[in-house]
This record gives sequence, C-alpha cells and structure tokens, in this order.
Amino acid sequence: MADRVQGLDAAAFRSALARFPAGVTIVTTRSAGGTLHGFTASSFAALSLDPPLVLVCLDQGATCFPAFIAAERFVVNIATPAHAKLAMRFATKGEDKFAHGGFESDEGGHPILPDAAAVIRCELEQAVPGGDHVILIGRVHDARIGSGEPVMWYRGDFLHLGQSVT
Repeated sequence: MADRVQGLDAAAFRSALARFPAGVTIVTTRSAGGTLHGFTASSFAALSLDPPLVLVCLDQGATCFPAFIAAERFVVNIATPAHAKLAMRFATKGEDKFAHGGFESDEGGHPILPDAAAVIRCELEQAVPGGDHVILIGRVHDARIGSGEPVMWYRGDFLHLGQSVT
C-alpha cells in the first residue's frame, strides 16, 4: 500500500476529492484571552449519536490551529449560500475574519452565525492527528436549526442545493 501512496499524483488526488460534494462550515471559538478565531471546513461529519459527537478537520498549518487545540469549546456554523464570501474569508490566511460582523455571541462569548442553516456548539472531546490535519472531535451540547438551506463545495466552487452541475 505504501508504494502506491508514494506514487500518487497529488493533483489527481485533489481533483478526485473535488468530485465529492461537501457541506461548508465556518468553525469558530474564543480563546481564554477573549480573541475570536475561526476557519472554513468542508471536512465535517457526524461521528456518534450516543454520545452526540461530531468531527471537523483543521490544517495543522492554520494560523488558528493553536487556539483550537487549546479551546474548551467550539462552534460549527453550517453555511448557507449567503455565507459564500464569509466562508472564503475564513478560508484565507491573514484575513481579519471577524472584521465585517455577521456574528453574534453565545453566553460563553463564542461567535455564532444567527442565520446559519444550523449551529452546533461543542466541547472539545479529543484532537487526533491525521496527516497534515488534526481531527477535532466535539461533544455536542447544543444544536439549533435555522431556516436557510446549506451550501455545498464542489469542484472548487459553491453549489446550491437544487442547482444543476455541468
């Protein structure tokens, strides 16, 4: 197996992964010092119903990586088509991600998107290394559903539910 992995064409691998539509999330937290942090992730999934667990993957090279590893809590905001520009900002290094507003704070000061398709608030259960990423496992302590439809990431662009693909 290792020989096949070493011979893998990275561009072909990325292109193959781009053929799998994935939801778009904006994951946020607040550091102990009060600084807000966040990133865009399409690697998000339910892990367990009992106990309620979700997972999200974070690049170890991300500026916010240390903040999320140290965080006790984080929030998964499921993006809608209206959040496309915001999701791109949260996917970019060096941006002041919270500069243009749009977020409210929960009782713990963690940023939430009030118009998200869903908001899932978690306690960090475990951080598991996974190649160049870390898998953040969150124990869900609260989930609320919004009225908007989620947006998907497909072949390097946003895809709205019901939109045809060419």
